[in-house]
Amino acid sequence: MRKFFAALPMIGLILGAVAIATEIRTNDPLPAGQQLSGAVVSCIKDAVDKKETALISAAVTYQNGYIAALTAKKTAMLAALDKTTKKEIKLTLVAASKTYKTTNNTLKKTLRYLQKTAKSAYKTEVKACK
Repeated sequence: MRKFFAALPMIGLILGAVAIATEIRTNDPLPAGQQLSGAVVSCIKDAVDKKETALISAAVTYQNGYIAALTAKKTAMLAALDKTTKKEIKLTLVAASKTYKTTNNTLKKTLRYLQKTAKSAYKTEVKACK
């Protein structure tokens, strides 16, 4: 079994070299029936631009929310240490962690939703381009 796994990198290198050689030889232009017109290419470029802009916006929204959640957690934890009893400190720390976790989960769900929406809109726009 060890010999099999030891040979895998070599097989990968050989297959990769074959794939690259094939790519170099088949770099011919597409037949006339498979080429895209300028209007279609322009439409697809617009769709790609909109999708990528939406994905960047979603990532920035997530990042800003995540930083705000971490800052709020830090502030709450530091405030918890100003309490006088162990019980108050523990309750405040647990509440801060719970709030952070809930906020972070909501941010992740929002990010996934925005990504899914952007990709869905992209697919719809590309289909309309053809």
